Amino acid sequence: MPTRRLARFCPNALAALLFIATAAQAQQPADVAGSFAQLGSGRLATRTVALTELGLREPIVLRAPDGRQELYLPVPAGVALSDASLQIDGGYLRGNGGRTTMLVSLDGAPVFSRSPTQDQGDGSATLGVDGAPRANGFVRVGLDWSSVISDSACSDQTAIGNVWRIAPTTRFTYRFDPDSIADLRSAWSALPHKPVVTLGARAVDAGAFDAGWRLEALLQRDGRTPVTRAWPVAGDTVDLTGVDVPAPLRAIPAFAALAAGGTHTLANPAEAGSLVALTPRTAFAPDLIIADDTLRATLKTELDALREQVASAAPNAGDAFDAWRARAIEPVAKPLAAGEVRLAHFGGQTAIMLGDTGAVAALARAWRPIDVTSRLVVHQIDDAPNTRGDGIALALLGGQPRTLDVQDRAVWDASFDLGAASGNGKLPEAIVLDVSAAPTANHTSQTASIYFNDILIGSQLLTADGKPQRIEARVPHYALAPRNLLRVVFQRQPEGGCQPRGQGHPVAVLPSSHLTLADATPGDDFTGMVARFTTDASVIVPDAYLRDAPQVLARIASLANASGIAPQRASFSVAREGEAVSPKGAFLAADVTLADEKRVARLSQDRLSLVDASGRMLADISGLNRVGVIEAVKAGSVPGIVYRTVGDTPAILPATLTLSRGDIAIVDGSGTLRQFDTRHPGELIDADDLQGPWYLHGWLRWGIGAGVVGLLVALLLIAQLARRRSRNAS
Repeated sequence: MPTRRLARFCPNALAALLFIATAAQAQQPADVAGSFAQLGSGRLATRTVALTELGLREPIVLRAPDGRQELYLPVPAGVALSDASLQIDGGYLRGNGGRTTMLVSLDGAPVFSRSPTQDQGDGSATLGVDGAPRANGFVRVGLDWSSVISDSACSDQTAIGNVWRIAPTTRFTYRFDPDSIADLRSAWSALPHKPVVTLGARAVDAGAFDAGWRLEALLQRDGRTPVTRAWPVAGDTVDLTGVDVPAPLRAIPAFAALAAGGTHTLANPAEAGSLVALTPRTAFAPDLIIADDTLRATLKTELDALREQVASAAPNAGDAFDAWRARAIEPVAKPLAAGEVRLAHFGGQTAIMLGDTGAVAALARAWRPIDVTSRLVVHQIDDAPNTRGDGIALALLGGQPRTLDVQDRAVWDASFDLGAASGNGKLPEAIVLDVSAAPTANHTSQTASIYFNDILIGSQLLTADGKPQRIEARVPHYALAPRNLLRVVFQRQPEGGCQPRGQGHPVAVLPSSHLTLADATPGDDFTGMVARFTTDASVIVPDAYLRDAPQVLARIASLANASGIAPQRASFSVAREGEAVSPKGAFLAADVTLADEKRVARLSQDRLSLVDASGRMLADISGLNRVGVIEAVKAGSVPGIVYRTVGDTPAILPATLTLSRGDIAIVDGSGTLRQFDTRHPGELIDADDLQGPWYLHGWLRWGIGAGVVGLLVALLLIAQLARRRSRNAS
């Protein structure tokens, strides 16, 4: 009976399906209008954040008896998430046995626990993450590892064989609706690790180039690696992998040409316009747009050509196309006011738009918290360093006053640009840390150790009586860097004897903690130039750079950050071909000829020669390619930094490029290959880094010698007087 019913149903169902398919195919030209009405709607953005993208390229190892680590995973601020999950990769070793436990918490709430019993094993886990909006823009992941060898409180719990390892491949994946992003602050926090910066064309004018390198420098300072692309035009080859063209739109030739996928060369402006309409992530998905007249003219040409094809293939869809164009494209096509930064939604994509250097300042970290609107116009912003006196509070440099619970060890830190803590001829002189530590039951020792860029600059035993205590540590010149990390490690000596494991004791970092400044004369090496660039910086590029902007913008951004140049304060100029430039102040020049240049490095095509101040040949090498040379030089009497390409193929400089002490660096895509200090070869002690205030350095250098000479003279006078007395006595 069921078989006969199924036999009767199948022909009817097949006929119905054929009818529906035929009807749908017949209605496709008429559905073009509906396709434009829905184009880009309901499209979710997917993000995957791996620990490697956060700078954690080595495994996190939690050791016995207690190991704790907190990770802050970025998410769009104030935006609801969907399908969010955390994939933890790693493993454990339990060679010393005992009772071991791994606890994972999300935003302070425990969500996962495991107590392994094997000697070793897999520690991977997949955890669902609540999709509630995070106002602070982070998901906080807590990792707690505990190892107890014996339940006896008197037993030694040391266990080097009990560890839990978190692999750098650990990743957080989530989705969100781009249409829910309503302001610039949220849009910035929603940027991927490799945001796409789109220019109007491959060749741009000086204004667009200037805005582009400053914007990419800000992105690099936030730990992102920007990708620069030009607006798509006819003749470009694009990757259409995964592109989904709605079936009704395939009736239009421009859309049909993109439906095949794979690698495709845009044949005409209409095909470029259809690419803009679809906005596929693999081929065209701008996260930030430097909008100029060239971009707007190109966009109009492409969409006008696409409009002609739409009108020809589906005459009734013209109004729907115009409505889509006004809704989705108008925010991009509309000219920007001077200093304007604007949020645009099109093709299921959110993009931040700006047109000049004035708008870049609004996206800087210091001013980003007020970007709670979809459009801002910057008329004037004071980005000068906060160095009008002889000190600056650490709270203004990211070191918020707070109380830490110290059981064995706790860390307090602050990260800041040198430009924010120097200026007016002043540089950081000392860290002044005001703390208050609670006493322990057994009066065990507590210490505070101060690290500046991982260099120990001071350590002191805490009085631990609950009263404020001041700790001072001098900042040596050689420790200064464009981006600085101040880290204070509080450690408490374990309580001895046979007793239960003690609880944590509070240590407070007080609001009066500050950084003192002093007048200084910077040297002519990289460290000295970092100091000079805090108050005066000029970026100079050749006009050839403007003709190939997508290939060189990231290079200038990396060089500026490595040199300590604040992108929102530097000036910019373009050198004409064959022109010898004479800078007026501290400068960063890339592949530019300088007038009256005094340098050590000698370049000739693929050959590099380096000679130190004594005339000794450091290196004479030919055959180099894909490398660059960065050198601290002088143009006349003006100090600066110059970058020059070596070989036929320019180096692709990483966003993490750094320059330490020295005056010459050979760099490539992996970073700094070799660094030289030709001005102070073999120097062991920097006289400027003697202990004591900087204004006493001259007295120390000359006073010690004068004191020795004076002592010798006094001894001679005493001996002579003694001889005279001896003669008189006789």
